[in-house]
Parts: sequence; C-alpha cells; structure tokens
Amino acid sequence: MPTFSLYVALRAERPLDENALDELSLVLRPDDERCMWRDERDGALLRMSVDCSAGDLETALDSGHDLAQEAVDLSSFALTVEEVAAMDDERQLVWRARP
Repeated sequence: MPTFSLYVALRAERPLDENALDELSLVLRPDDERCMWRDERDGALLRMSVDCSAGDLETALDSGHDLAQEAVDLSSFALTVEEVAAMDDERQLVWRARP
C-alpha cells in the first residue's frame, strides 16, 4: 500500500504555548511518528505532519481530515481546521476551509 505525507493546519483562538502543544501531543495519536509545531509567524497556527498508508491520494486526504477532527475533539482548547493536504512524490491534494 502506498505511503503519503499528511499536513494539517489548525487555528487556535489565541497564541499557543509549549504546555498546550505538550498536552495535545499526549492525547493525539501518541504512538504515531508525527511532528507538531507552532507556526513561527503566527503563534495561534498549529501545524502537524504524519505519514500514512492509503490506497490512493483521496483516501489519504480523508485520513488527514480524520486526524484534524481528532485534534479538534481531543484538544482542551478550541481549534478550527484551516487546511489539510495529502501528497506523495508526484502529486498533492489540498483542502482549505477558505479558498
């Protein structure tokens, strides 16, 4: 089964500190090899990346939406999904809340 990279961008109501990131990383798929970081220019923008196996790019994008929704559901602070992307070495599929 092919492997895809997923990228998710989530917006918090206020800038996030390290404690908020640590707290979310403990409950959001703690066994996955995932990266989570605050955007350097916008401290309220949380970014995540993880690899996933999926049958095709569209299914991988659905997995990205699932990851984003998990973060929204598990977070102790309000988050909204801004962007979800799935990509392989040749193609990229992106969903944005606002075009």
